[in-house]
Amino acid sequence: MIDELRTERLLLRPLTLDDADAYFGVYGDPRTWEHLPSGRHPSRDVSERAIRSAIDARLAHGFSHNAVIAREPVGLLPAGAFLGSAGAKMLDFDAWNLGYRFAPAAWGHGFATEAAAASLEAAQTTRPSTPVTARVLAENEASIRVLERVGLQLIWRGRSTSEPDGVEGSTTHLERLIFADCRLDDHTLDAVIALG
Repeated sequence: MIDELRTERLLLRPLTLDDADAYFGVYGDPRTWEHLPSGRHPSRDVSERAIRSAIDARLAHGFSHNAVIAREPVGLLPAGAFLGSAGAKMLDFDAWNLGYRFAPAAWGHGFATEAAAASLEAAQTTRPSTPVTARVLAENEASIRVLERVGLQLIWRGRSTSEPDGVEGSTTHLERLIFADCRLDDHTLDAVIALG
């Protein structure tokens, strides 16, 4: 089990319920959901449930999402600042989903690339035979650049057909990209596509 990761500027450590306020500050901020407003956490309770899920996933799979903390001051951000979260979630089938989300004050410093690279390596180390995937909306150019910088390859582009159009909150009309660290078999690729 990976307890914490250190990069040049960041500490990635397991999320705890003590992080709930800061986590909700990031996940409840509409600016962090510009490309997918329906994903925003409407309450602190939703953020607490997400943290509990990350804690359970770490116990079950050896790695999960982490709090991302500044190890040193960067710009106006002090050392020790909660910047967001990053890590990889084990899906309901044998594949990781790499993800990250940062507070707007942390944007533009390269933190997402730094944290995503560390998370990718940790997932690959934890379960070397399990592919690491990442899903991103086609209009989210910043996230696409992060995935390319950490070495993931674009393996699919299109729209999911897993939920019917016309349903409130449906996002099937949005074009998505899927990246991975290896070629996926057809079954795994179809399962990732179905996630939307």
